[in-house]
Amino acid sequence: MGVRAILLVIVTVALLSQGIAIAAEEKASILQLSLKEVQDYAVKHSTATQNARVDVGMARKKIWETTTTGLPQIRAKVSYRNNLSIATTLIPAKFFDPDAGEDEFEPVKFGTQHNATIELSADQLIFSGSYIVGLQASRIFLQLSKEQLIKSKIDVKEAVTNTYYLILLAEDNKKTLESSLQNVKRTLFETKELHNAGFAEDTDVDQIQLSVTDLENAVKSIDRQIEITYKLIKFQMGVDLQKEIRLSQTLEDILSEIDKGELLTSEFDITNHIDYRMLDTREKSLRLLVKKERAEYLPTVSAFFSHSLMAMRNSFNFFDKDEKWFPSTAVGLNIDIPIFFSGQRGARLAQAKMDLEKAKNDKKQALDGLQLELLRARSDFATALEETQKTRDNVKLAKKIYDKTLVKYSNGTVSSLELTQVHNQYLTAESNYTKAVVELLNAKTRLDKALNRL
Repeated sequence: MGVRAILLVIVTVALLSQGIAIAAEEKASILQLSLKEVQDYAVKHSTATQNARVDVGMARKKIWETTTTGLPQIRAKVSYRNNLSIATTLIPAKFFDPDAGEDEFEPVKFGTQHNATIELSADQLIFSGSYIVGLQASRIFLQLSKEQLIKSKIDVKEAVTNTYYLILLAEDNKKTLESSLQNVKRTLFETKELHNAGFAEDTDVDQIQLSVTDLENAVKSIDRQIEITYKLIKFQMGVDLQKEIRLSQTLEDILSEIDKGELLTSEFDITNHIDYRMLDTREKSLRLLVKKERAEYLPTVSAFFSHSLMAMRNSFNFFDKDEKWFPSTAVGLNIDIPIFFSGQRGARLAQAKMDLEKAKNDKKQALDGLQLELLRARSDFATALEETQKTRDNVKLAKKIYDKTLVKYSNGTVSSLELTQVHNQYLTAESNYTKAVVELLNAKTRLDKALNRL
């Protein structure tokens, strides 16, 4: 082997290695996700759950905000006043001269041009019924925010799960169409050969060519559907729409994981359902609202302390240590006692009680509704199981009929039109089975949600 040949081999190997490395890198950059991985990613990154987490953080800050209103409030205040023209006051002249007339007055100016005050004050709430109830309400608000986060996670999981199934349905249909397209193309080639040999009609070729065209269009259409549905699931997950992802599971993989008996027979306490728990928390918050309105009738007690230093000068020399500042100190107690408000507070209390009564009714109705929803979800799941089994059997039967008809067509005992009809019947059976599987999985999702398992 010459030097040139050796160099050619080295360059070829280097280029192949580089191509393999690039392909491996591109494959590694594509997210391969199972259903659970999609759910977990969406729960962490979706906008809905991120906002719900922010709401929980805000609720925690609300608790602290409410708490601080009952803690000591300390303020410092510095003020300065320059009396450019001191106000003049008239004083009866008799104050200075007893012999002055009754209608005589002397103009007098009180005060100094420059005045400054430094004040430190503190307030402390001692007792307030509204404050105590407010603290309790803020904790209930936090609990409701946490439950709303759980609800958001469930809704996000449900959404991405349904979209995951839609993608699998489309990809499964695409595989069926592509397989059928290859078979029909092969039949078209054989029919053309028979036509060229004088053993087939023009209409046979045209009929099968029409089926090929229809299948090619169907494959293109489902490709566009898959592309859009992938973008939808990325949007729901919070993934960049340009990021490549692929689903690592098939419909059959997910079907094999379903414990049908356990889903149809397991016991569940409806009061643990997140929707019921949220209504229960709402009822608690309205109970506190009634309690707050009652607390408005109680007195509010607070203490205060104030200490100030005042300086009054005719020249701006407040920083002169030899000049005096005059102190003033006060401490006291404020008691605010509600006595009469023309029935306003009574009306608010009555409205709060009515809202509480409505919340109780809503909770009772929700309990019945959730029980009914569980029964309906289990019924739909059982029906979907039966439909899946039926359509699976229909696929086997349609495939058997198609294979026999294809043999008959090859032997010239059936027409191309009959072959096309049988083939379409087989495609319909495949499509119905795939749809039944997806409906079964969607029914399982609804049942999981009714059992609070998402």
